[in-house]
Amino acid sequence: MQFTFMIAILLFIVLIGIFLLVEQNRKASFYTQLDDRALTTGQLYLAQDNMSPENFKKVVEKYPKTLPHEVARIYNDKFQAVFIKEDSVSWSNANLKNIHSSLVFAKEDTISWSKDVIEQVVEKKNIHFSIGDQQVAGLYYIDNSGNFVVIASATDDAGFQNMRKLAYIMLSAFLASLVITFLLGRIFATIALKPILKITNDLKIIRSTSLDKRLALTRYKNDEISLLSTTINNLLEHLEQSFNDQQSFITNASHELRTPLTKIFGKAEVTLKNDREKEEYKNALQTVVKEAEKLNSLISSLLELSQASIDSTELQKIQLDELLWEVVDEWDNKSESVKVIYNLPENVEKYSVQGNRRLLFIAISNILKNAIKFSGNKEVDCTIFCNEKGANITIKDQGMGIESEELRHIFQPFYRAPNAFKHPGSGIGLSLAEKIIRLHNGNIEVESVINRGTTFTIVFLQSTI
Repeated sequence: MQFTFMIAILLFIVLIGIFLLVEQNRKASFYTQLDDRALTTGQLYLAQDNMSPENFKKVVEKYPKTLPHEVARIYNDKFQAVFIKEDSVSWSNANLKNIHSSLVFAKEDTISWSKDVIEQVVEKKNIHFSIGDQQVAGLYYIDNSGNFVVIASATDDAGFQNMRKLAYIMLSAFLASLVITFLLGRIFATIALKPILKITNDLKIIRSTSLDKRLALTRYKNDEISLLSTTINNLLEHLEQSFNDQQSFITNASHELRTPLTKIFGKAEVTLKNDREKEEYKNALQTVVKEAEKLNSLISSLLELSQASIDSTELQKIQLDELLWEVVDEWDNKSESVKVIYNLPENVEKYSVQGNRRLLFIAISNILKNAIKFSGNKEVDCTIFCNEKGANITIKDQGMGIESEELRHIFQPFYRAPNAFKHPGSGIGLSLAEKIIRLHNGNIEVESVINRGTTFTIVFLQSTI
């Protein structure tokens, strides 16, 4: 319907334009004929004495070819009708004796022109205007016997008839075109939307339990339907990954939360079964407190991970060198093996970002804490510098390293490499750090060599959030 309506408007404008152009051409053509009639009338009445007999004979032969409802008048320079009286119904000039009887005017054709019209002809030499269906041409005729005004009027009956026929043809063509456009539009719309309908039907059967299903692609890889299917497949892939991560997160979170609770319940139940010495109760309570602290730390990490989002009201301009100094200063109290190298340009803007200071502090602190924990009391190097990518912070330890196949998993919540189980931790710190850095238009790159150490590089891209 929309396509048909659009075509209707366009076709209507085109047909109206054509009709107006044809009508304008009809008027111009008929005015040309009236000019010729006015000139012929002037020559017939005024030019016999200065024309050759042969030429005048041609004028006499031409004159009987009148136009429908033609009326001609001749006025002298005193605005008086001459040769053809305005109240007469027949020709009065002697030269008309041999003219065909069809030249006799009917009474209803008797017409007179006002002085204003005649003056316009004298001024402009040639004028055209219309009165209703009548078209009028005025000609200023200069003759050796004086100057005269010839005014001829007529009705273009044949032209009007042709225009009516053209209007009927155009209207019929317009209506037929709309019907054909509507029918063809429905056919082609059905064909064009058939792949969309198939995509819709395929998507209806996809549920959270069947996110592994994908839409079939067309053989034309660059057409719109194929691009739409590819985009939806990419979305389904992200959703599948998100659901899997969520399921893994819930499973791991449940396991991590259950472990300290199981230890607490088990220790308490064993202790309460029998009467114990004071020292045994004390040891049991210490175990309960230790596991409760682990549980509290785990819950706090989970809350930080779920709340890691940026509120526009908390944004501020942060100098990364100052932020790094604050993080290192906090951990210097626990470890004296952190070394910081500042290699920054004079332009502060190059290593400043808009962001949440608290979240960025947590992200960098988590990475530095891991480096200190796994370095085995060896020195940890922190370097801040700028390059073509943006501002960079590298944290390099000399610890046990990470296997290459494990690197792609280290940012998943609760994931811990096999060689990291002997160290305390929940596996949330790096996941939280990666999420925060990503929120601040950055990314984390990791390089690691077993028994030689790991290097984390935080890159804040030049376009800030």
